Formats: sequence, C-alpha cells, structure tokens
Amino acid sequence: MPMPTLVNLPSLIDDAKCFELVRQHRWPEGVRCPSCGSASVARHGRDDTQPHRQRYRCAACGARFDDLTGTVLAGHHRPLRVWVLCLYLMGLNLSNERGSVRLLWPEKRSGV
Repeated sequence: MPMPTLVNLPSLIDDAKCFELVRQHRWPEGVRCPSCGSASVARHGRDDTQPHRQRYRCAACGARFDDLTGTVLAGHHRPLRVWVLCLYLMGLNLSNERGSVRLLWPEKRSGV
C-alpha cells in the first residue's frame, strides 16, 4: 500500500495573507497608533526582512510602529506564517485527552 503524501502546511500559508489577517483583526475599523490611539497615521515604508510587514507613522504623536508592534508576535524572528499556523493548530483544540499524543507518536499506542 503506498504511503499517503504529506501536506506541507507552512507552504500553504502566504505571508501577505497572514499580515492582512493581522491587520483585519487588530484594526477592524482602520489602523490606529498604539501609543496615542490616533487614527491619523500614514504608511511609512515596509520592513526590510519581511516585505509584507507595513510600517506606519502617527501624525499626532510622531510614533513609528508596524503591524506587529505591541503584540505578542513582535520581536520574534520566525515568519508570521509559522505563528499563524501554530495558532490555527491550537484552535483545533487537540489535547492529550483526545489522543493527539497517540496520533503524533504511534509507538506510544503500540507499546514500543
């Protein structure tokens, strides 16, 4: 019997879509400055290492920020698609009680 082909989940997630998802959830009514809360912000270039990561500058207080500033995802060097994939898998609510350990490590199930 042939082995089923494995799906490379990270390759299915696009960086641009991930940053758009963050923007939609973080600022559903438009981008706001995390420092002062003003809606008077302008786009201010893109990140050098993550081209889909938008930079902004606040017209009210002059603060510079980007899509991830002030979030738990800021300051990490993993691509955003990896974090989105992790959050997706956490959302599946797989736990040891439901057998995820047996699914991930079949040798535990067979007593090996």
